[in-house]
Amino acid sequence: MDGQNFQNNYQQPVPPEGPQKTDTLAIVSLILGIAAIVFGCCITYLGIALGVGGIICSVMSKKKQKSGLATAGLVCSIIGIVFAVIWIIFSVAIMGMLAAAGIDITSYL
Repeated sequence: MDGQNFQNNYQQPVPPEGPQKTDTLAIVSLILGIAAIVFGCCITYLGIALGVGGIICSVMSKKKQKSGLATAGLVCSIIGIVFAVIWIIFSVAIMGMLAAAGIDITSYL
């Protein structure tokens, strides 16, 4: 064996990559989605606004990198918006039934 035809069969070591950094938008979308569920049952308009913000953050985060947190934020935001819309429909129906029954609802508004 002469040294001219010698090939190195070993590959260069790959530097270890640390764990992937979680996207901040994914965390924000999850927090907004959870807040949308909580406030969607109590303060409906705030729940809708938080849900829309959560959806926007989730979509922006999913464009950068696929993440389970972004998906969870999207699901929670949609659930929060649905809760808020159902609560608004329920409230309007109850007020309509009370008004039809002749009960003065202006004092409750």
